[in-house]
Amino acid sequence: MSRLFRRCGRKAFTLIELLVVIAIIAILVALLLPAVQQVREAARKTQCQDHLHNYGVALHSYEGIFKMLPVGGTPINKDGTGAGCCNGAPRIGWQVRILPQMEQKPLYDALDMTGGLPTSGSGLQAAWDTTVSGKVARLHQVDYARCPSDPGDEHPSWAQASYSGNMGSQSTPSASTTCEVWQPFAQTLPNGNAGHGNSADKRQISGVFSRMGAAIDFAAVVDGVSNTIFVGEILPACHDHVNGWWDSNGMGNAHASTVVPINNRTTCLPTNPNWVTHPACTAQNNWNFSWGFRSEHAGGAQFLLGDGKVFFMSENVDHTTYQRLGSRWDRQPVKVP
Repeated sequence: MSRLFRRCGRKAFTLIELLVVIAIIAILVALLLPAVQQVREAARKTQCQDHLHNYGVALHSYEGIFKMLPVGGTPINKDGTGAGCCNGAPRIGWQVRILPQMEQKPLYDALDMTGGLPTSGSGLQAAWDTTVSGKVARLHQVDYARCPSDPGDEHPSWAQASYSGNMGSQSTPSASTTCEVWQPFAQTLPNGNAGHGNSADKRQISGVFSRMGAAIDFAAVVDGVSNTIFVGEILPACHDHVNGWWDSNGMGNAHASTVVPINNRTTCLPTNPNWVTHPACTAQNNWNFSWGFRSEHAGGAQFLLGDGKVFFMSENVDHTTYQRLGSRWDRQPVKVP
């Protein structure tokens, strides 16, 4: 009986066999993990597309009500110098103005919009400093403002945004001449270029948004809303204006120019090789490099056209074509490549 038991008993794994099984499992995991990551990124990318689509719906609704696109900015000084209009809503960016159209009306209604120019000196009472639900408004984050592919780090003073309005083919001058590598692509506008979009005159803005209160409607998009970028992805960690989407001077307002190539990462890490080529940029806050569209999606970024279409554009797109899509009125409309 004992001999029969020994003959029929199951043979144990040897150490070598166990190591082979472990190696096979490790290989399978290594093969499957990229596929799983790709599926997850595809889901995040789709959610990001949905966010941009919702921005498009909200912008059309806003323009239909007010007959212009939402603006950002108010005069900086009491004499009205330094910036533009608008509507008694101090210092807020365009993303704040569309809160009601983004199903955030209670948050919008809680803001104190009565602040205006001070009786002396400069500065404004900022609506985003209103206390809402126990904290200042600028700390309130809305889910649709962040792309899940870029969770980023929370800023202690500002809710962040993964999307910015398109300032157009606008110059972003740097204090260092070594940083002016893309400025020849910037459009020459009436009475100058309005570097960084610092003008309340819409003739000075080649895109559809500005941080200084330039009021632009659909009729002013001469090249057609289906041929013009309205909103695109940005990475807050790569921008020198960290004020988020609440402030008219924050990167979520209109601090992105198509002059800067898509996904240029010069401002992200000191080890970036571009900093070796342009070392002076590190000492100039990299305005010239940081004011661009970029994302964590491989190979490009996603954009919203004025007709509501959301599309992915390669970071290798022809740079002139990119400028045409960024401009609303160069009278050289191009289709999405």
